[in-house]
This record gives sequence, C-alpha cells and structure tokens, in this order.
Amino acid sequence: MIQSISLKNFTAFQELNLGCSKGINVIVGANSTGKSHLLKLLYGVCAANKPIDFTGHMDPSTYITQKLNGVFKPEVRIGRLCRDEEKKTRVKAGFDKDKRIEFAFSHDMDEVVVTENLSYETYAPVPVFIPPKEMLSFFEGFSSLYLKRELIIDETYFDLAQALETPNLKAGPNEPVSLLLEKVKETCDGEFLLMKQKKFYYKPNKGRLLEAELAAEGFRKLGMLQQLLKNGHLQPGKSGPLFWDEPESNLNPSLIKQLVGFLLELARNGQQIFLATHDYVALKWFDLLKTPVDDILFHTLFKNDAGEIELNSTNDYLKIYPNTIDDTFAELIDKDIEQSMGDLGK
Repeated sequence: MIQSISLKNFTAFQELNLGCSKGINVIVGANSTGKSHLLKLLYGVCAANKPIDFTGHMDPSTYITQKLNGVFKPEVRIGRLCRDEEKKTRVKAGFDKDKRIEFAFSHDMDEVVVTENLSYETYAPVPVFIPPKEMLSFFEGFSSLYLKRELIIDETYFDLAQALETPNLKAGPNEPVSLLLEKVKETCDGEFLLMKQKKFYYKPNKGRLLEAELAAEGFRKLGMLQQLLKNGHLQPGKSGPLFWDEPESNLNPSLIKQLVGFLLELARNGQQIFLATHDYVALKWFDLLKTPVDDILFHTLFKNDAGEIELNSTNDYLKIYPNTIDDTFAELIDKDIEQSMGDLGK
C-alpha cells in the first residue's frame, strides 16, 4: 500500500503533497491538471523495485529511471520530466510498514539519484495499471511486438499484457473474489477466456464463442478486470494497488453503477485503488453507494490564479472543491430547465 507521495518540479507540478486512502482514491480535475501523470508516477514508484539483476542486487536508481522512462516515454532522457529546467525534480513516496524512497534528477540527467532508501526494495506487492483503452481486442502478439520493436505506446500497456497472460492460480480465487467474478459475469452476460493461442475470446452465457473484437467494448473493459481477478494478479489484501485511468471510458452509463460497485467490493476486501475520472455518473455513484465502512478520498487537482496546480482532498462528496464535473452537470440541467420553461411560455 502506498501511503503518500510528495513531488516538486515534476512535469506539470510545481509542488504537490498527496496523502492516500488505503481504500479508494478518486482523482478529478479539468484537462491539463496532471491526473494521468500523477497516476502514472504513483504506479511507477510502486512497480520500479520489482526487477532484480543477475547478482541479486537491486539498484533503485537504475530501475526507477527505467520504469519512469517506460511509463512516461520522455524524449532523450529522464530529465525531460523536469517542469523547470533550472530546478531539480524531487519525489518522495511512503509505503506501509515505514518503507520509503526519495529520488531526484535534473534537466540534463539520464538517471535519477536516490537520496533516501528505507527498505524500498522489500516492498513486494505488484501493482496493476489499467489505461483508458481496453486491450483484449489487440492482445494477441502485443507482448512480443513490444519487446522487439520501438513503439510509441507507453509501458503501462505492456505491463497490463503481461498481467493478463499470467496463468490462473491452482487454488482458484477465494470466496469474495468468486462472488465478485459471478457478478461481473452476470453484468457482461458472459466471460472472457484466454485461449492457448494467446488470444482472448468472449463466451456469452448463451450463444457461440466469439473473438474478443466482436464483443462490446464496454464488456471488454470489464473483461480485463475479470481476467486479472481470475488469474490472481489482483488479490485484494495481497496484491499492490490497482490504478485505473478513466475506467468509465466507452462504458454505457448503465454499466457504471455496476463498475463502481465492483470497485467498492474490492476495496472492502483490502484492495487499494487509484482512479482518475471525468465522469459525473461514476463520481456520483461512489457518493451514493459508499457505506460508513468505506474508506474513500476524493482528490481534486486544479489551477490557482497563478496557473500553478494545487490539490484538495476530502472524504465528503459535497466538499469536493472545485468540482468542475458537478458544475458542468448542473449547468446542463439549468440549460435544460431554461429551455423547458421557454417552451411552456410559447
């Protein structure tokens, strides 16, 4: 579990300090306020310590550099992620059980410099990142292509492909996950299967087996969650955080309630979740479906009068500020009422 992250001079951010919920963290904000960058940075620091070199020794500087380069795809060098070329970038992340990592880099540097390392290499849980675009439809051959060719697609897609093709656990999912899988199957009116030829198919509850490309895209997004739960890459209470960028993308609004319900169930069983959303329906369903036992923080990124990005965090939906999603929806309702009242006067 990641508990906090502090950053200075990183991409769009001059300075930011984020305290994380152990349950669900919902990141909202207008375009260009850094939601995806924050999500990717959180994922990067959770994932960077996993490789071990042939000596059995982990070099945090090398692996953090490699991970951030893969996730952000900067041109030339890691230093491109500096917001201000005249200042150093500093990032400090805290994990459960007092594990910490702090690193820095300058505009002209090719590798980060670790300035503090408190048992970072012993942070074992493996995180999952789900990008906005589903990938069941182009999964076949993607991993081998990514390893052999220079692609502009960032590493989150490759990492997800590796997670999706993980073999199922021999013991099978536990009871809470089994119940959740049944709910996902019911919502999708079927399930997605990874066949021996490394290709995904959709098996509806009634009807013939179909290539994943022929299934609804909204179902394919839920199918990724389904596969990660089936193969144990997502194990509430054991796996690392789940990061999901725009989970509502290409989902019919009628499915968003179910998706929010699935995420709440995961969190109730010990899964830490971070998601970025632009969607009013998703945001409001978190407010309406949460219970007193749910640990949810809403994090709002916004630009102040000087154009610098700031952060507000709250566990109360009504205290989200500024809430551009809610404001836009209210404007839409006001316009609808205005037109309706005008039609009545004719």
